[in-house]
Amino acid sequence: MISYAIMISPRHKRVYMERSQAIAINELIFTGGLLSQPVNNIREAEIGGLPYLLFDGERAFLPQDIRRLSRLSFTYAIFELRYGLLAPVEIDCGYFIDEDISSILKYTGKTNELFTRLMINLALSHHSQPETVKLLDPMAGKGTTLYEGLMQNCDVYGIEIDPKPAYESFVYIKKHLEMAKYKHSNHTEKTGGVDASGKKFAATRYQVELSRSKEAQRAGQTHQFEIIAGDTRHTRAFYKKSFFHAIVADLPYGVQHGAKNRPQVGMKAGVTRNAMGLLHEALPEWIKALKPGGVIVLAWNLFLIPRSEMEGLFAEHGLVVPEGIKGLDFSHRLDQATHRDLVLGKLQ
Repeated sequence: MISYAIMISPRHKRVYMERSQAIAINELIFTGGLLSQPVNNIREAEIGGLPYLLFDGERAFLPQDIRRLSRLSFTYAIFELRYGLLAPVEIDCGYFIDEDISSILKYTGKTNELFTRLMINLALSHHSQPETVKLLDPMAGKGTTLYEGLMQNCDVYGIEIDPKPAYESFVYIKKHLEMAKYKHSNHTEKTGGVDASGKKFAATRYQVELSRSKEAQRAGQTHQFEIIAGDTRHTRAFYKKSFFHAIVADLPYGVQHGAKNRPQVGMKAGVTRNAMGLLHEALPEWIKALKPGGVIVLAWNLFLIPRSEMEGLFAEHGLVVPEGIKGLDFSHRLDQATHRDLVLGKLQ
């Protein structure tokens, strides 16, 4: 038997407060089911005044296991426990681009990059196909999900109804790639269509193709970054059927993100703090763009939508919560008005 210790990032505590340890344990439990051997005897410990999670393996974990453990949203360092001493294990995230790309950018309403990383980790855990993952954030803001997905070697796509943050995201990634000396090219085009009511709509598509080097670019080793300044309810006008492997989104929490919605049963038209009206319209569009076997991970405010209602909506649209995540509680308070939770559904 070999014992391991993961030092928990100090930033993790700031995101989840008193739920920090519990959420880290649940992420490790979930990830442990994907490794080459079971993760046994998970336990909390404090070493030198710092928080750790300890666990055991029957033998040394394989390099691909260490990569998964390195990518956990709370991992700061990994050690083997030898005779009561900590022996460092080399962190191997295998990121395509440095994680500074998502942590440097600060703005009001930003979803924390560690929580975003957790959601993406859950989504990518169900991807077993050899091709590059195509990841969509249909409510992209300034692109935190896109940057985190790009780090994990995905082709990333976003839709943002406010044209200003969509454009700012495009400008930001171009500047970042220039400073980091990545080979890249960009393109902007107008697009549009006709919605279900017959009304015309317009959008702007911002695209970046990037590679680590000129040699990689010549060899076709590229990734795609795209953000559309448009309405997420028009997703199928922007992307063909069964295009994405995964969809990850942090739903609106309050008035500052109020969504105008058409009347639904039991709801009035107008601006609402509740994202369910928008979700009723947008989710079918998202699912049409999702591959069979693809996954959707959504975060939302429990004060506005009960978990049973969210899971019921998923079931209604053929999204099944996998066994490996059932019973794992990732809910946590953000502030007095927001109790955030997440749900994962797999398209059958």
